[in-house]
Amino acid sequence: MCWFKILASIYLLKVPISNQQGQKSDRGLTLLELLISGIIVGILSVLATPAYMATIDKFHYGEAKLHMGCIKRELEAFRIEKGHFPQDIGPDRVPVGIECFIKSSTTLTPYNSKYDYDKWLSPGGCVVKITFFGKNKLRNSPTSPILHHQPGFYNDKERSNLSDDLILSLGLQPPEVCGN
Repeated sequence: MCWFKILASIYLLKVPISNQQGQKSDRGLTLLELLISGIIVGILSVLATPAYMATIDKFHYGEAKLHMGCIKRELEAFRIEKGHFPQDIGPDRVPVGIECFIKSSTTLTPYNSKYDYDKWLSPGGCVVKITFFGKNKLRNSPTSPILHHQPGFYNDKERSNLSDDLILSLGLQPPEVCGN
């Protein structure tokens, strides 16, 4: 019975609305109506936030794919011009002759994360890869020369749920283009 009296008194409270002349009017919204409207807006925003965040992540990973594609084209041009791929020098360091490699210190990379150019010796040649370290800015994908022999993009979530890395493999390359 007490709850009914409280709800009835809340319902009867009116939030006055001023008209154009600045006079207060009897018309208005009750506190209960405002409360219900606020709850509905809150629920809708809670439901929409994960979808919004997923869209933002897709955008950032799409941007990383564009950067990685540019790096790949420059690596292939370097290989054609010099006869071999540049030396592997470590994460977030620009390989010689590669201009569109963006370092994390420039704040132009998605999530201010890192890219890494890798050239690993493998049976039959070398595997050339570009890795984007993802949202957590750490390499979570395996560093193995026996993986990713086929060219293309790889997302190692299949191997580890913790990995948010994106890998672009140029595939297994013949020994003569592996250089040093």
